[in-house]
Amino acid sequence: MATELQPLLCEVVMLLETLLVQAEQPQRKQVVRVRLNKRDHPWYFAGNQLGLRYKVNDQLQLLSAEGWLRLHWQKYEEGNYLQAVDLLTQQPNTLDRLYELLGKVPLRTMKEKMRHLLLSQQPHGSWLHSFLSWALAQLAADKSPEPLSLADLQESEDVLRALSAIARLNTPTLERTLSVQIFGDSKRCETLRGKILTVLRAHTPEAAAYGEDDWALLQAHNVYRTPEYAPLTGPLSLALNKVNREGTIYVTHLQLEPDLPSVSLSEDILRSAEIVSCPATALITVENMTSFSELLLLRPSSTMLVFTGGFASPALLTLLSKIRTHRPALPFWHWGDLDAGGLRILAHLRRHLGNILPLGMNIETFERYRAHAQPLTANDRASLDALVADPMLSDCIAVIQHVLEMGLKLEQEAVRVGDVLGQVSL
Repeated sequence: MATELQPLLCEVVMLLETLLVQAEQPQRKQVVRVRLNKRDHPWYFAGNQLGLRYKVNDQLQLLSAEGWLRLHWQKYEEGNYLQAVDLLTQQPNTLDRLYELLGKVPLRTMKEKMRHLLLSQQPHGSWLHSFLSWALAQLAADKSPEPLSLADLQESEDVLRALSAIARLNTPTLERTLSVQIFGDSKRCETLRGKILTVLRAHTPEAAAYGEDDWALLQAHNVYRTPEYAPLTGPLSLALNKVNREGTIYVTHLQLEPDLPSVSLSEDILRSAEIVSCPATALITVENMTSFSELLLLRPSSTMLVFTGGFASPALLTLLSKIRTHRPALPFWHWGDLDAGGLRILAHLRRHLGNILPLGMNIETFERYRAHAQPLTANDRASLDALVADPMLSDCIAVIQHVLEMGLKLEQEAVRVGDVLGQVSL
């Protein structure tokens, strides 16, 4: 019979696959049935493909004669227009024969292979253990373990290999370098990035703190996009340990003069430098480059400026922590957008550095520049509502509620630099 049906019409394949999806539903008690209608099956009722309906009917009738299907014809239209098609799942081996005919792997087989794949993993962190346990529970409950795919076991295996490697990282690693190390392909991790982020967002406790910033979340797990360079300026003297060709360690000094334009420090320097002196009267971290560049032109020479580019990376946080330790009484300020993202960045800095004063992120500044504000989206509102409960932002509740009441958010680029500097207590 399989020979008589070859090749199956794509329309027949579509109907059979729809029936299979229904049949695979656990504990299904209803009849496995597809009802043909003009909305979902226009090709069956339209006359623009001459003879198509009869060819479909012929193939379905052959399957019915084999005991796989039961056909329901419209009243007075037997042999012409079908009303519905049932899959006779109670017949022995019907599903297995149908899988074979369509060249598909049975769902139960895919689930069993996925279960074995999950059980073969060696979790290297609590978040990965959480994800593996969750995925196994999903399978046991006949639910999808997305982002793992039952139909593409090879891709699922690649996702798990990438997650396992990330869980073991203890030093910053470029995404492409990691990808070569795992797969021998510099771009494979990039193609899996969406699935990796789905897992990290659902199973790492700190994920919510980064909002929708994908790279901030990846950097928190030591996965980097490109080598990092952090622009900063202000009075600062650093000592750097270097090793020459003979293996001798020597110290070199990097002196940032008060009036020196900004320089960009590499990730290696950010992590390894020791603070020799920092005679600044204030330190300001800045979220966006435009505002950082404008501040460079007007800042007092005794003020340090540090560009974060959104969430401060672990390497930048290392340097800032050393400055805080060296100068515990030095006022730290942060200037960012007056929206959920900017407030998350402020909370992130506070979690790692302690007290950080908000700069230009208050009701007075908001009202002064409200004409330049943008409407809040539904997602903005949900994020701001959640931030009200963040203990790191307890002193910002009033401004969060004001932003919500006004239904607006304010980007820092709309605010004049002079007004912001006037709020800094030097």
